[in-house]
Amino acid sequence: MANQGLLKRLNKARIMDAIRRQDDLHRAALADMLGLDRKSVTNLASELLQDGWLVETGVRHRQRGRPQIVLGLNREQHHHLGIHLSETKVVGLLINLYGEIVSRRETSYGFASSLSRIKQAADGVFQSLHDLAGTRLQATGLAAPGIIDNQTGRMIRSVNIPALDGVSLRQLISHNNSDDIALEEASRAKALAEKWFGQGRHLNSFACVDLGIGIGAGIVTERRLHTGANQGEIGHNIIKPGGKLCRCGHRGCLEAYISERIICQDINKCQGGDVQTLAEVESLSPAAEDILAQAGFALGLGLAPLINILCPPLIILSGNLTNFESIVFPEMERGLAQAALPWSRQVVSVKASTFAHDTAAALGAAAAAMSDIFEVTDNT
Repeated sequence: MANQGLLKRLNKARIMDAIRRQDDLHRAALADMLGLDRKSVTNLASELLQDGWLVETGVRHRQRGRPQIVLGLNREQHHHLGIHLSETKVVGLLINLYGEIVSRRETSYGFASSLSRIKQAADGVFQSLHDLAGTRLQATGLAAPGIIDNQTGRMIRSVNIPALDGVSLRQLISHNNSDDIALEEASRAKALAEKWFGQGRHLNSFACVDLGIGIGAGIVTERRLHTGANQGEIGHNIIKPGGKLCRCGHRGCLEAYISERIICQDINKCQGGDVQTLAEVESLSPAAEDILAQAGFALGLGLAPLINILCPPLIILSGNLTNFESIVFPEMERGLAQAALPWSRQVVSVKASTFAHDTAAALGAAAAAMSDIFEVTDNT
């Protein structure tokens, strides 16, 4: 016999997820969509309304029969907080159940900052949003770049933020119940943001590639994010054996050619200036355009194995490199033409993320904290 408590939670999650995906739903439409009897949907919806998860948003009148009450998620309650530690700053977002940003905080700390400086910034952002949310805060998620031990919550290795090596990430913020803080690697967090609120919202499978100082990937298959400390390291695919030295110690890695830090260094050399991120680049000399074009070609070579092996229907590119789509994408296609199987390439779309580069991971961290509301399993 099925666990009735689990079945009830599962059906509540299905109701809420259906409403999240498609507005303007009433009880009868939910019953038909989910294959549940109308009495069960009525009872479950009543409990969700009573507990503040749902609200009545309108009335649909019919020529015959009683008017139908339209249901929506409660935008004013059950907020979630997402924190992203990047190489230069911490960004925090408070979101509602639709993924709409209620408030944002950020504090910069610069490259190679000390652990105490990073902790001070992270805790300050957390406390500000925590106090703003008050009793509406449901849960918190934190994302950082690196290899994370999901069992202990400890950062095994962060090439981009060395101060985090060996650190228990949940201890970076002063939380009354730190065990409830969801942790996720930054690139995978961006994939979660796309899954819940972005271009992957209606797809069963897709990949999200993070084009930052490090290059990582989050892979979603059948609506499940691939997890594991060492997964998604697409930046260390070797595209040129014996080529440039990568920070990992190997030569010819994709990251050695398209890391944002490397590209910025090359642009500074050819046209002067001291830009630290591609977001700071305001104009391009012909030589700088050529640097970006070369990065685009290398990107195509690096994406080809992902297309050949997994062939996801969509690859979403996140990062400041996509600001130069008109230069990068044609050369990326040239790289793909050389390295990807033609019949696989034909069924894969490659698009730039619609989220701001410094917002996506924090949004995904919040999504990691809220996912069990919409996805209930027997392990939840």
